[in-house]
Amino acid sequence: MWRAWGITLLVLSQDLGPPASSQDHEFTIRPPQGWVRKPGVKPTVVKWVASEEGKAVAELLVTHLVSGNPTPLKNFETQARAHLAERYKGAKVAEEKAVTVGGRAAHRIVFTHEGMLYLKVAIHRTNLEYYMLDALIQESGAAKYRPLAEASMETFAIAPTPLSAEEQAARSAGLAVLKALKIDPALLGERWHAIYLGNAKTGHQRIKLGESEGMYTFEVDVASDYGQGRKDVTHVRGSFSPDGRVQKIDTEQTKANEKERWQFRASAVLQGGQVKVSRDLNGTKEERSFGVEEGVLFVDVADLLRGCLAGAGKGSLLLRTLSPYADEPNVEQIEVGSPERLEVDGKPREVILVQSRLDRLKYLTYTYAASDRSLLRLGGPKDAFSIRAASKEEALK
Repeated sequence: MWRAWGITLLVLSQDLGPPASSQDHEFTIRPPQGWVRKPGVKPTVVKWVASEEGKAVAELLVTHLVSGNPTPLKNFETQARAHLAERYKGAKVAEEKAVTVGGRAAHRIVFTHEGMLYLKVAIHRTNLEYYMLDALIQESGAAKYRPLAEASMETFAIAPTPLSAEEQAARSAGLAVLKALKIDPALLGERWHAIYLGNAKTGHQRIKLGESEGMYTFEVDVASDYGQGRKDVTHVRGSFSPDGRVQKIDTEQTKANEKERWQFRASAVLQGGQVKVSRDLNGTKEERSFGVEEGVLFVDVADLLRGCLAGAGKGSLLLRTLSPYADEPNVEQIEVGSPERLEVDGKPREVILVQSRLDRLKYLTYTYAASDRSLLRLGGPKDAFSIRAASKEEALK
């Protein structure tokens, strides 16, 4: 049976086109030969379409999902079943099973609905990142197009993009700054920020930074209320050595809307290039241990140190940051500007602008005070979401 299946794949591979890849989204796949490539609508990256007599009869889509809710594969499967039951009422499920695609754990489901055959594969990269492969085929053409779609899906692989020469130089510069890093004493103590969505204040952020026995300690509390029962509350407690070689964090996040409530917890330690983490992801518990390269920072530690890095002067620096809910670090490249005088939230200030590009996809603007590199604002003047420096009274009112 397996030998026959291998022969089938070998024959089908001749009907696949050359590899297609995305450096920004870090994947490769061989689409069926002759299917026409078309751009996708976010979060779908790309799709290929097979047509007969000018009408689409089959499609293959690749979607890259980045979520703010940590979701292990087991929980994703449950959500996928609920989504199928709600969106495809009366669908007939022909197959559902755990599979491996490109060496990664995945979940596959095949079903029919209103004359269409659907093949859906969810590939787990981290608890915060998934790839979705979707094939939509008219049932009348399933015998012809399903084998091609399946053979193409088998070729999918996550392909992390190597650092360019420019990024390597920025990485070396970032490591050098980290090794010599010292936090300005003016940053120790408690600071408050107000959170805005447009012009509406939706929450607050409190940061407390201290120093004890050669380590920095910190507390971060964030609370947002978006109305209609939608709330997001996070508490983080941690410590780190000045050079970042030792880091410890405990984090808890609670999200809610009118219908559901989610709770995520993680305790993580990074020391000697090894990460040990315990997670409770809305009831699903995980224990992980893995190695990381030099200079990796937990996301919450990077948020505290980013302003200090800005004090290194104009230039490009590259960081590797790790969420306690993920097993792979992100790439963050920051461009530090020279001190300049700008109006920030209605006040003229001497500031340093930092432009951040996270995983080559997400762009953020940070504005720091030139005097002590304290955060004045996260978000550009035209961004819908922003975090702004405020007094405790202003932040809490």
